[in-house]
Amino acid sequence: MKVRQIVDNTKVSCATEFSPGEKRQSLPLWTARVCLFFLVVAGLLLVSGCKSKNRLTGYPDFVTSNEDYYITRIGSIPNIDEASYTFTVSGLVDTPKSFTLEELQSLDLIEIPLTVECIGNAPEGPLLSTAEWKGFRLYDLLVSLGLDETATGVQYRAADGYYASHTLEQIRDNGIIGALYMNGEIIPPKHGFPLRFLNPGYHGVKQPAWVTELEVIDRPIKDYWEDRGWDCSPPMAIDSTIFFPDDGVRVTAGEPLTVGGAAFGGTRVTRVEVTTDKGQTWQDAKIVQDMDSDNVWVFWEAELTFPDPGKYTVNVRATDIHGNVQEENDPDKYNGANDWPMLDVQVTQ
Repeated sequence: MKVRQIVDNTKVSCATEFSPGEKRQSLPLWTARVCLFFLVVAGLLLVSGCKSKNRLTGYPDFVTSNEDYYITRIGSIPNIDEASYTFTVSGLVDTPKSFTLEELQSLDLIEIPLTVECIGNAPEGPLLSTAEWKGFRLYDLLVSLGLDETATGVQYRAADGYYASHTLEQIRDNGIIGALYMNGEIIPPKHGFPLRFLNPGYHGVKQPAWVTELEVIDRPIKDYWEDRGWDCSPPMAIDSTIFFPDDGVRVTAGEPLTVGGAAFGGTRVTRVEVTTDKGQTWQDAKIVQDMDSDNVWVFWEAELTFPDPGKYTVNVRATDIHGNVQEENDPDKYNGANDWPMLDVQVTQ
């Protein structure tokens, strides 16, 4: 998939060290749970919900490398033997079957680019990545096994004890794939080897890794994180983030300041705007890089000028193809937070 570079941009590595930094505001209970469940078990040296002290100096790679792709998990990485691995489909199908990895790799495969965010990622948090995945269409596989007319969805079970579900409607209409390759390579163990299912437009909780079993079912069923209070059913809401400059940047009145970041969501982003007066007026940002694809982030850039000395806050909002506009304050953090990102600017004489 070709990345469209609309203007020349500075490139930097995604391997950025994030520091907990100072909190923007007192954090509610959901942030503490995010930190405990999503990050401590993953061994990440950051606190979701706490703004990174230092941003990037330019744009990261548009397609995140396998090394830099974010990781969250509920336990240790499963040690799966390639030779003995099987993926079993059971439940409401005419022909239950177990597939070897070689058999899965011999299926008709397609490639999709996809941006995924952890549902526990706080505004401007780093648990957000884009990769190109290659795998088989799950709906085609299920149809080939003979779907029972009473079937309404599936439940996945993974080698690490994780479980998740998708409806048949999502599997068919969203084009869910069973991914075997990531950025042109066999999926690394830390990202779900040998099989990870991807539901475009949804949070990472709906992209189960290390999957060994799939049961076709006729009833709604809760996912692992839904059993722990999260609402995993909605798609990712329209969202944005700021890559650069650093928070608290100093600039002289009348001189231009370049601000850049990304916008993403469950559908295609069509517009990004910035404000320096808490939303009273908005300035269009320029989309500088995209993939011309629905479920992939875009990179944006805006040049701002501040006429008078003082302290300013830059906010960003994105709009998708359906006209949905990013909210200033997301009222429900348990289905993913998408508040306006903030950048403090100190303007001097």
